[in-house]
Amino acid sequence: MSEKNDILEHLDASAFRHAVPLQLRFNDIDVLGHVNNNAQLALFDVGKTEFYNALRGQLADWSRVEAVIVNINCTFMEQIHFTDPMEVRTRVKKIGDKSFTIQQILRNTDTGRICSMCESVMVSVDYETKTSKPIPENIAEGLMKWT
Repeated sequence: MSEKNDILEHLDASAFRHAVPLQLRFNDIDVLGHVNNNAQLALFDVGKTEFYNALRGQLADWSRVEAVIVNINCTFMEQIHFTDPMEVRTRVKKIGDKSFTIQQILRNTDTGRICSMCESVMVSVDYETKTSKPIPENIAEGLMKWT
């Protein structure tokens, strides 16, 4: 069995409770006629933004950085085409003292098939000193709601 099939067998889309419908853009498409891998990372960012707003219960103040991505891994499993109805789904995998890990999937809403999966490690940072800090209590509580 291939590694991609192993990944798919262990993924349950319903465990990714935060979902955002996506609008694919013309510039997301490459010369091969599918959504470029780099564009998929941008789609995962759309999900991260909406997820972060949801866990805070309000719009984030993006002029003040609260967390940064320190590691990102993406597995591309199936092509995505311009006309495919897509969503990004997000869940919390792990919460540490200063960092947390989220997993995301890009899913075709017509077929239910998972096209790619992303895992991101994010670290809480102090805006003034630009150093890591413990995850603020309100953010930790928000993350717990999405585990």
